[in-house]
Amino acid sequence: MHRFGVTRVTAMRIVDELKRRGVITAVPRSRIVVKNVNRTIGLIVPGIAYSEFFPPIVSEISRLAQKEGYTLLFGDVSSRSAEQRARAAKRLAKDFVLQNVAGVLYQPVELVDDVERVNRDILSVFSRANIPVVILDSDFVQTPRRSGYDVVGIDNFAAGVMASEHLLSLGSRKICFQKRPRCSRSVNDRLRGATSAVTQQMGNTGRNFVLEVDPADVAAVRRHFRKCKPDAVICGNDMAAVELKQTMECLGLKVPDDILLVGFDDVKCASIVTPRLTSIRQPCDQIAHEAFYRLLRKLENPNLPPLAISLPVELVVRESTSFRVKQKRGKKR
Repeated sequence: MHRFGVTRVTAMRIVDELKRRGVITAVPRSRIVVKNVNRTIGLIVPGIAYSEFFPPIVSEISRLAQKEGYTLLFGDVSSRSAEQRARAAKRLAKDFVLQNVAGVLYQPVELVDDVERVNRDILSVFSRANIPVVILDSDFVQTPRRSGYDVVGIDNFAAGVMASEHLLSLGSRKICFQKRPRCSRSVNDRLRGATSAVTQQMGNTGRNFVLEVDPADVAAVRRHFRKCKPDAVICGNDMAAVELKQTMECLGLKVPDDILLVGFDDVKCASIVTPRLTSIRQPCDQIAHEAFYRLLRKLENPNLPPLAISLPVELVVRESTSFRVKQKRGKKR
C-alpha cells in the first residue's frame, strides 16, 4: 500500500485476483506465499497450414493467455505436406517437454497414413512427462471410441444431420458427401450424421454417396457424378466446397441451378465466393475459451476425469442452396 500509494481495498482486491490466478496462497493472520507456478502453455495446431478455421481459434487462445498471465509457445508446423507436419508436431512436442511447459493445447494431425498411431506417438511424449493435454476440434480415434483426453469441439454428427435435413427440406433426394482420403474423425462424423438423416427420412429410397476424392480432381469428380448423379453435395469443409464448385463449373454444372452445395465451418471464403456458400458455422471463440480454461482446470487438478465438450453450431443459409427455396415459394403462389 505504501509503495504504490493504493488503498487497503485496492490492495486486497489485488491479493484476491492473485489467489484466483494461483500465483499466491495466503496463510490467515500470518503471511502471503508466492507459489512457484509454471505459467507456460504449449500450442500445436497443424491445421493452420491448410484451413481458415484454426487461425481465429489460435488468435483467441493467444488473447486469453495474455489476459491470464500465461506465456504461450506456438511452434511452426505449417508445412504443405501432411507427413512433414506430423514430423514437425512430434519435434515440437519434444521441445515443449524440454522447455517444461505446464500443459498443451493440441489439434490432432490429419491426412496421414495410420493417423491414430501418429497422434498417439505425439501425445505419448506429453504423457511420459506428465503434462496435461486438451485436444482441439475433435478426437483422433474413430467414433464411438474415445482417446481418454479432454476434447473441445462440436457435435459433428448432429451438424451433419443439420446439413442433410436442410437439403432434404428443399427437395434434394440424391445427396452426395465429399471428403478427402484419410480425413479427420470430425469429417467422418459429419458424414455419418448426414447419412443418418437421409436414411431416417427416406429409408432405402434415399440415396447417399460418398465422394472420396480431391475436390479439384476434375476427372475423378466426373466419374463419381456420372455414377450417382447427385442433386446436392455436402463438403467436409468450406475450402473443399469452393474447390468442388470450381470443378463442377468445369463440368458444366452451376450452383445452385443444377446442384445445391453446403460446406462446413463458415470461414471467410464462404461469404465471398459467388454464389455465397451455405455453411455450418462453428463457434471459434467459444471453442478457444472452453479449451483454454479446461486446461487451466487440469493444471489445478490433474486428476479430473476426461471430458468431451460439444458446443452448439448454426446453419447459415446463403445463395448456394437458395434456388429451390425460390422455386417452392413460386409453387405456393
